[in-house]
Amino acid sequence: MQANTKTSPKKNTKLRRISRSCLNLSKKARFKNSNSNLSQNLLKTANKYIFVHDFEKAGLILKQLSKKYFNDYEVLFRRVEVASKRDGLSELLIDLQKLAQKHPESKAIEFASILTKIRIASKYDFDKDKKTDLKKSFFPHHKEITYSPNIKMPLIHVLSNKKVRINRALDIPDDYYPEDFANPENLDQLNKTSSEKEEIYNKAIELQTNYPDNYAAWYVAGCALEGIGRIQEALELWTQSYKLNNSSIATLATLTELQQLGVVTDFGANYSEKFESLDKFLVHGHLETHTQLYNEFIKAGDYKNAIQSLKILAEWLQRQYGEVPVEIEVLNLLGSMQAYKLANNFEAAETSRAEVENIVIACKKSPRDMNQLYFIAQLCEDYGLKSLARMCYFTVLISSESHLDLVIQTASHCVSNNPSEGLLECLKVSYKNTHGSPEIRFCILICGLKIAHVNISEYMLKKNQVRDLILKEPHSKNILNILEELNKIYNSDPEVHYYLGEIHSKLGHYKEAKEYFTSMFARDYYNTDGILRYIFFLLKTRDYVTARKIAQEGLLLSSLSEQQANEMHWSIAATYFSEGNFENSYNEILKSLSSDPWNPSYLILLLRSSLNIENNKFLKNNEELIKNLEDVILNTEIQDSEKDTLAQKTIKYGNDCIENNQVEYAWILSKCAILITNNISENLLQFIAKSGAGFNSRIAVQELLLLLKNKNINKGLNFATLSACIAKIYSLSGNWPLVDEWLSIAKSNKDSAAKLTKQKLFELEALSMTMRGTDLKKAQLLLEAAIDSYDNVQKVPLDTKVLHGYLLVAQGQFSVGLEKMQNNISTNASIQSLYFLIKGLERAGQLNNTTKESLTQLFKIYPTNSFEQKMVEEIFITVGNKSDTNPVGLAC
Repeated sequence: MQANTKTSPKKNTKLRRISRSCLNLSKKARFKNSNSNLSQNLLKTANKYIFVHDFEKAGLILKQLSKKYFNDYEVLFRRVEVASKRDGLSELLIDLQKLAQKHPESKAIEFASILTKIRIASKYDFDKDKKTDLKKSFFPHHKEITYSPNIKMPLIHVLSNKKVRINRALDIPDDYYPEDFANPENLDQLNKTSSEKEEIYNKAIELQTNYPDNYAAWYVAGCALEGIGRIQEALELWTQSYKLNNSSIATLATLTELQQLGVVTDFGANYSEKFESLDKFLVHGHLETHTQLYNEFIKAGDYKNAIQSLKILAEWLQRQYGEVPVEIEVLNLLGSMQAYKLANNFEAAETSRAEVENIVIACKKSPRDMNQLYFIAQLCEDYGLKSLARMCYFTVLISSESHLDLVIQTASHCVSNNPSEGLLECLKVSYKNTHGSPEIRFCILICGLKIAHVNISEYMLKKNQVRDLILKEPHSKNILNILEELNKIYNSDPEVHYYLGEIHSKLGHYKEAKEYFTSMFARDYYNTDGILRYIFFLLKTRDYVTARKIAQEGLLLSSLSEQQANEMHWSIAATYFSEGNFENSYNEILKSLSSDPWNPSYLILLLRSSLNIENNKFLKNNEELIKNLEDVILNTEIQDSEKDTLAQKTIKYGNDCIENNQVEYAWILSKCAILITNNISENLLQFIAKSGAGFNSRIAVQELLLLLKNKNINKGLNFATLSACIAKIYSLSGNWPLVDEWLSIAKSNKDSAAKLTKQKLFELEALSMTMRGTDLKKAQLLLEAAIDSYDNVQKVPLDTKVLHGYLLVAQGQFSVGLEKMQNNISTNASIQSLYFLIKGLERAGQLNNTTKESLTQLFKIYPTNSFEQKMVEEIFITVGNKSDTNPVGLAC
C-alpha cells in the first residue's frame, strides 16, 4: 500500500472519510475484508444488546446495518426478530418497503418483508388467543363482557394456549406489560382477511420452489408453515436450509431450540454446539459469557446493561432449574454494587453490599456446600469486600466437611495474600481436621514465618541444608549449630524441634532432648516421623507408659504409612516386653510381622517374647542361641563364616523345635537362618520346607515369595531354588497339583541349572509321580538322575534311597528293592521312609505279623505336617493293631 504523503491528498481524504463513517460500503476491493469484519463486529454488538434485552439499541444497530448490507439475509432476519420483541413489526414493514424501493433487486429485503408479514399474522393470532384466555380467566363463561382498554397486566401472568416459542430471540421480561388491546378494526396491518393471509403463506412457500439453492428461501417457507401449525413440515424445510448454509444464525437458532424441546429426533446433529460456536453471546447460561459482557458494559459506562447482563443469568437459571444458586445471587448484588458506585448511586451500592453481607452470614451459619462458599469468597475478594471474603475463607478452613483439596487451595490462597494470627488459628484447626496434611503443615509454617517477618527464602535454605547434612553427614557438628540458629530465628517450627531432640538424644543430653521432643509433640501431633523418634527416645529413657500411650494414639492417625504403623506396633510390643508382659508383647509384634514378615527386629522380638511365655523350658534352654542370633542378625559387620556357623546351629535347633511340636517357633528360626547366611545348603532348604509345611503351608509360601521384593535377599536363594523349596512345602502338605505347578515353574526358570536345585526337582517330581501312581519307570529314572548328581553316595538323603528301592519293588524287582530299603532304614527313620518300606513289603507279600511287630519298634515318630499325617494314618491301617506302649501319635 502506498504511504500517505502530501502528494496524494485525495487518497488521504478518502481514507479519513471511510474511518469517520464505519457504515459506508467501499467499492474498492482492498476494503472488502475490513467491511466484512465491520459488519460482523456490529452484528456481534447487536447480539450483545439482544443478550441483555436492550432491543432498542440492538434495533438501531441492525437498522443501520440493513441500510448498508441490504443483501445480508442474517442482518435483516435478525432485525425482524428484534422488531417482534419490541412490537415494532408494523414500523419495520414500512421501513423495509422503503428500503425495497431503493434496492428493488434485493432478495434479502423481499424475504425479510415476507417474514415480517408472517410474524405480524402470528402476533395477531397470539393477541386473539390471549384476549380470549383473559376473558375466560376473569369473567364467568355465561356472562357477556365488554373489553376495558384500561386493564393491563404483566405477560408472565397471561395465559396462552400457544406453545412456547423458540428462543430465537430472548424471552419477554417478567415485568413487561403488553399493549392495550385495541379494537381490531383500527389495526389495518393486523386485520387481514383469510385470503390475504393465505396469499402471504403461499408466497412464502413458493420461495423454496423459485429459489431451491437459497437457504433463506427454505427458512422463510418453514416459518410460514410454522405459522399455520404445520411444525413437522416446517422442520423439514429448516433442515434443508441448514444443509444449504450451516452457519445461519436464524436457521440454527430455530433447530437448536426445537432439538432442546424434543421436536428434533435426530440426535446425531448437534445444533446447539454449532449455534454457540457462531457467537457465544447468542446463548445464555455460561458464567464466563455473562461476566465478560458485564465487564465490557462497565468499561463502556453502560451501567444499566452491565447489571442486566448478570440479572439475565439469574433469570435463565430460575427458568431452567427452578432456583437461583446463592453464589449467582451474590454475583448479581456485587455487580450491581460496583455499577452503582461508578454511577455515583452510593445509596443503592450500599444496599447491595448490605444484602451480600446478610447472605454471607447466613451461609456461614448453615453452609450447603463449601465449594459454594469458596466461590462466594472469591467474588467478595474480587469486588473489594475483603472482610466478607475472609469470613468465607475461614469458614471453609475450619469446617470438618470441607474436602481436603479445597482446604489446601484455600489455605494456600490465604497465606499468600493475607497472613494473620486469625488465619494461623484457622490453619491449626484445618491441620487437625485433615489429620496432619503435609500441605497444611507447610502453610502453617509459612504463615507463622510471614507473621514473624522472617525472610522465608533464607530460612528454608538453611532448613534444607540441615536436612541434607542429616541425610549425608549425620555426625557433622554443623547440624546442631544450624538448628540452634534456626530456632533463634523462629522458635515455633516443630520440625526443627524434632531435629534438635534427635541430635541431643544422640549426644546423651536427655533433658534437652525431652524438652524439644515435648515441644514438637505439643505443636505437631501428626508428624509421624517425629512421633516415632519421640517414642524411641522414651524407650531409651525407659518411660514405657508414655511411649506406649503415644504409640497407641499414633496408630489412630490416618497419615501413618504401613511401615510407620508396623513401627508403632513394635514400639508397643517393646514396652510390654520391657515390663515383663511377654504375652502382650508376643501378640503385638505379630501385627507388625503380618505385613512385614522378614523384618529382623520384629523376628527377634517375637523369638524373645516366645521364650518367656508359659516358662517353656525347652525354649528357655536355648536362650543363649537367640541372643547370638540377635547380635548377628542386627549387626552387618559380622564375618560370613560366623554367620554360617550360627545358621547351622539355628537349623539344628529348629529341627529340634519341630520334633517338640514348636513348629511356629521353628518357622521363625528358618526365616532368621535365611537372613543371616548366603550358603543355601540342602539342610537349610529341608528345614525351610519342613518348618513351613508344619506351620502353615499357604502362609509360608506367601512369605517366601515376599523375599523376591527384598533387596537384601539371600544371594543364593534365586527364584528357581525358591520354587523348588515351595514345591517341597506343598509335597509335605500332600497338595500334589500345586507340587506339579511349582515344579513346572522351577524347571522353566533360567536359574534352574543349579546342581542343588536340579537334584531337588528330580526328587520332588519322582515323589509326586509315585504318590499319584503314574509312570513309575520315569519316576525311577528321575530319581536315579538325582542320585547320580551327588558328589558322594553318602550325601544322598535316606528318604531318596528308600523311595528308589520302593520304585524297584513296584516294578517287580522285589529282592533288589527290599534290600535297598532295609539297608537305609534305621531307628531314626522318617515317616516317609517307613511308609514306603511298609508299602514295599506289602507289594512283595512279605508283610506278616512278625514283620509288623518289628516295624512297630521303629514307629516312634510324630507327624509334623499334613503329608506325614496322612502317611501315619495309612500305616496304622496297614500294620493293624499295635501295642499300647507305641502310640500312633496322630496330629490334632
